[in-house]
Amino acid sequence: MELPKERWGKNLKLIKPEIKSLYYKGDIDLLLDESPKLAIVGSRRMTEYGQRVIEKWMPVLVERGVTIVSGFMYGVDQTAHKACIENGGKTIAVLGWGIDWPVATQDEALYQKILEVGSLMVSEYEEMTAPLLWFFPQRNRIVVGISGAVLVVEGSAKSGSMITARLANRFGKKLLAVPGQVTSRVAEGTNGLIRDGMAKAVTSAEDVLKEMGLLPGQMKLPSAMLRTGSSDPMLSLLADGERSVDELSRLLKMNVAQVLGRLTELTLSGIVIEAGGKYRVV
Repeated sequence: MELPKERWGKNLKLIKPEIKSLYYKGDIDLLLDESPKLAIVGSRRMTEYGQRVIEKWMPVLVERGVTIVSGFMYGVDQTAHKACIENGGKTIAVLGWGIDWPVATQDEALYQKILEVGSLMVSEYEEMTAPLLWFFPQRNRIVVGISGAVLVVEGSAKSGSMITARLANRFGKKLLAVPGQVTSRVAEGTNGLIRDGMAKAVTSAEDVLKEMGLLPGQMKLPSAMLRTGSSDPMLSLLADGERSVDELSRLLKMNVAQVLGRLTELTLSGIVIEAGGKYRVV
């Protein structure tokens, strides 16, 4: 399905070279909402180290409501999509081929899972457009453009990840990099980004959240925005009126411990307050 240009947000319109059309499958509101978006990119030849970083950091990022953006290729991209979904998060896959082009057999399960959990596939190429080599670096500008920050997990000095990193700097996006072993070829690029001052070194999920302005106390969403609609289902419920923990647990189908954990974050952020055992938006 094609996204009408009148629905394009500011980020899409500012991408250069200009996007002519945008096609999608899944929940397009995920692209258009105000949720914080982090692009995770890196080597197709991902090491065990890179995989451990993604899998260890992802629960913290998802818990904070971060939408993960990547390019659906094997290696770092697909590991990021998969880890996000496994932790209950939402992800956007930017494809380097037509929106209806069939994916490889080994990728089909992840492709279908992304759609099943209410996440999103997007492409600037229509229908059955076959992938071409230059489509992949071209689509990286969309990965960067729709994201608030870019995290490079692994990448050699001449990899596609370095193209994405340069785009992040050109678009004025926060560029983050995971330091790697100096003897590792797939760490040459990330270590070089840090050494040359192009990227900020991050060594934990909390570092990423801090750079994105998402740690408790760093960000307070305007009440007016919350009352007019939010992509966070808990905030949407609280914007409608006071709710108890038990009510939220029942309506969101979350256990009490999960609800309390999220409410604690929202309270520390100054977004909600508690009175008489009930919570509401400030």
